Amino acid sequence: MIKRLIFSTFLFGAFSGQLFGQEAELQENVSYDPSFWAQELKLDAEQRSKIEVINAEFYEQLKSRPSLTQLQTYLQERQELILDTFHARQKRKWEKIVSTL
Repeated sequence: MIKRLIFSTFLFGAFSGQLFGQEAELQENVSYDPSFWAQELKLDAEQRSKIEVINAEFYEQLKSRPSLTQLQTYLQERQELILDTFHARQKRKWEKIVSTL
């Protein structure tokens, strides 16, 4: 299940990157699933579970075929919810991971 979510996130990230790349006016929002880096971030079981629920809700929203504006909103909300599951050290570690991508 988690592997499917991770794969779906990367697949969606690749697709949305191409889609957003066509719209110069939109802010680039590349979103990664931190579950892939669970060991590096030292996510506990509760955090992994919360992230899985956040991702599941996000993918449910995608089923409604949102507009680009709605999609940006959904991505931003998802990103904020996931960041809220992190502790301060994990947030700093996550920033370092994302900056290297």
